Amino acid sequence: MTSPSSDRFALAPSRQRDLDSLIARLGIATKGETKHSKRSPINWLLLDQALIHATFDREHNYEKLEFFGDSVLRLAVALFLRQHYHDRPLGDLAALRSYLVSDEALAEIADRYGLDRFLVMSSSLRDDPKAKRSRLADATEAILGALYLSTNDLSLISPWLDLHLHRIAQQLLQQPSMGNYKAALQELTQAHWKMLPEYRSVAVRPNHTANANVDGARQNSKKPQKELFAAEVWFQDKCWGYGEGSSIKAAQQVAAEYAYAALLPTIKN
Repeated sequence: MTSPSSDRFALAPSRQRDLDSLIARLGIATKGETKHSKRSPINWLLLDQALIHATFDREHNYEKLEFFGDSVLRLAVALFLRQHYHDRPLGDLAALRSYLVSDEALAEIADRYGLDRFLVMSSSLRDDPKAKRSRLADATEAILGALYLSTNDLSLISPWLDLHLHRIAQQLLQQPSMGNYKAALQELTQAHWKMLPEYRSVAVRPNHTANANVDGARQNSKKPQKELFAAEVWFQDKCWGYGEGSSIKAAQQVAAEYAYAALLPTIKN
């Protein structure tokens, strides 16, 4: 692989200026680097590849970097949530993660940096507005992959990405459905399957801690107490969550929280 320090001089001057402009927009600062310095942690060839769509070059494009960048994104989001929102309930963390790694969030971030102007693609794709969100999200993941591979850590990523993750997370936490797991679960199942979950009132299970899983999803929530109610969430003939509470509604909320967290990993963003 070409060393990062020599990458800059392997690209056409006009292309290098574009990449310099993008890095400046991201606010990435590199120690001891000037605009034309040979010393830079950025692998410029990888960054260039991260901005090439397959419609322009079938071999040298961002698809593999996007694949790797998807994992980088999930790592960055997980560490961000761990650092800033570790005291939030599981359901909130699951809901935040689901959106922060979504195409919608990535495309929004990309738009703020004017990323589309840096992408190399066929003219037919550029003229297709319906494909814009998808290509912006994909290219953003590819950029994350390229920057991570440049340093083998998140040092070129977290300083700018975390700012957007925090902004978006704060917006999400202000939404009425955040903390209302029944509403969040309903939105999730309707959006992805056009179906609603079913809540079933069930008997409180004695010693249910030892038998917490039903179809791999049932979870306990509280220790048995007087006048305790229990509920299950069923979806597509499978129990995804079990909860207990001082009322049926409370039990359903607990069950919905676990069902939401269990269903999220089955969705491909």
